[in-house]
Amino acid sequence: MSEMFKAQLRSAIMDFSQLMLPLSEKDLEREWIWKDHDEEGIRFAFFVTQQELRHLAVTLSTLRSKPTPAQHTLSQYHAAYMDLQAAVLGISNEDAEREPAEGEWPLKRVYAHIFGTDINFSIVVRYALERHRAGTWTPEKFSDPDADRLAGISDEDYLALTGGPLDAMLAYHRGLHAAIVEDFSTTTDQELDLPSTFWEETRFPIQHRLHRYEAHLTQHTIQIDKTLEAIGQSPTESKRLLRKIFAALAEVEGTMIGAEKIDDAAIVATASSISDRVKEIQNLL
Repeated sequence: MSEMFKAQLRSAIMDFSQLMLPLSEKDLEREWIWKDHDEEGIRFAFFVTQQELRHLAVTLSTLRSKPTPAQHTLSQYHAAYMDLQAAVLGISNEDAEREPAEGEWPLKRVYAHIFGTDINFSIVVRYALERHRAGTWTPEKFSDPDADRLAGISDEDYLALTGGPLDAMLAYHRGLHAAIVEDFSTTTDQELDLPSTFWEETRFPIQHRLHRYEAHLTQHTIQIDKTLEAIGQSPTESKRLLRKIFAALAEVEGTMIGAEKIDDAAIVATASSISDRVKEIQNLL
């Protein structure tokens, strides 16, 4: 994970998620007291955690300069990426291979399409920025050697990942996503208006390409939601609540994109609070 996204906070949320995801509604009703709140049980831990993350996002946003349009756009993409991760949270490699109906894409194939498209979008943006910055841009599409160079992954490794288990693809995508956000966060306002070339006849501006990341993820996250329902993996209450936690974490991390100064003290305090909560609930269970 890029330093742009603080590992301690992400780790605390993943520990919280692993603890809470398997819990049944009956488990969520077990007694847990937070300050004056003593009637809602362990379920209330989700809302305390969500509120802490939202407050952290507000705090961090007041301490940084206004994000650029590129940084704001990438924070929207990051929110969509985190929603996708929440959607596939806890799905086994075996369930990822199950077809929702005969001839329909299993979850892993949908995810492979998302993953491959993120790579292709990145080739398009990197090529356009590289050529515009060098003063050598032309409307022609990039060559195959340029695509290979800018993809950051060989054809053999790509086929191995998309043909392998879901969790390996998820792990690689985490690094790819962080690199996309970090690499393009320095795109200037002027560069956003410059043309780029992909398969279409239209030479869309780079701004359009950055927004396509989020739009494409949203499209296929909904497809994954439908696929999970079709194979009997509809989200439990815990998973629905964790999706809200991931959204709150995404807002926090979105405020960090391109920030010159990050208040580590506020981040560490929030991460520590969540980690303490995890230990407390573990002891109750």
